[in-house]
Amino acid sequence: MRRLLSSLLGCAISLTLFTLITLLPLPSFAISVDCGTRPIRLAFYDYGFFYFENAKKQAQGIDKDIVDELAKRSGCKFDTQVMVRARIWADLATGEVDMSVSGIQNPERERFAWFAHYLSMKNYAILQKAVAAKVHSAEQFLAQPQLAFGVVRAFKHGEEQDNLLKQLRQANRVEESPDVESIFKKLKENRVDAMFSQPAVYRKKLLDLNLESNVQIQDWTPREKGVPHGLILAKSRFSEKDATQWRALIETMRKDGSLKRIFERYLPASDAAKLLEY
Repeated sequence: MRRLLSSLLGCAISLTLFTLITLLPLPSFAISVDCGTRPIRLAFYDYGFFYFENAKKQAQGIDKDIVDELAKRSGCKFDTQVMVRARIWADLATGEVDMSVSGIQNPERERFAWFAHYLSMKNYAILQKAVAAKVHSAEQFLAQPQLAFGVVRAFKHGEEQDNLLKQLRQANRVEESPDVESIFKKLKENRVDAMFSQPAVYRKKLLDLNLESNVQIQDWTPREKGVPHGLILAKSRFSEKDATQWRALIETMRKDGSLKRIFERYLPASDAAKLLEY
């Protein structure tokens, strides 16, 4: 009798354990990704809190942490380098680069790349404090012809914001710069009165240049939503099936809170929450 009870009890425990195991969510690593036969050539670009070097010349940033997590979950090997953004797009198109980060999808780029989104961003207006005292909208800025607006050459900002810049260009009120670093320095030197930038970029640049107390941030396009950004996968290296697998892997990072935790390492919780609205 004891043996029978012991056997029944053992079966019950085994069945319970089996049931618990099958009900548990599968680990993130269960997503299968085809890594290919050689390391994935991935390009970063220096951009605010997305990728930068700290005082010890160590790479840090949102994109760096996301790629590290993808490497861990996929088991793929990455060969990484830092490049200027224009060169990255050109090399993705020719197949010299396999993958990059924080890219915006559009019809032209869809000819040579797949996209796996992991964040959404919009631009905000950054104004000199003296200017912000009398300007609270794009219309008010337009109405003051003595004010100059700074932009990074070839940047896209969203439909409403680009329409504003078109009007300012027609009035010769736009100061163009080749990169983000240059335009923020012009803001510091009072060579421009305002500019557009994204939270993950302006929070770092204003901190680096000790400008936080000298400017005000305004949302000139409250109806405009953020633009999705994501992993860029060259079609020369990845198939549509491969892209689906990478998207699924990123989705596990979203669902288990990994993306949120990465964003909050560098940004306030309110900014991190907006990045997840994609």
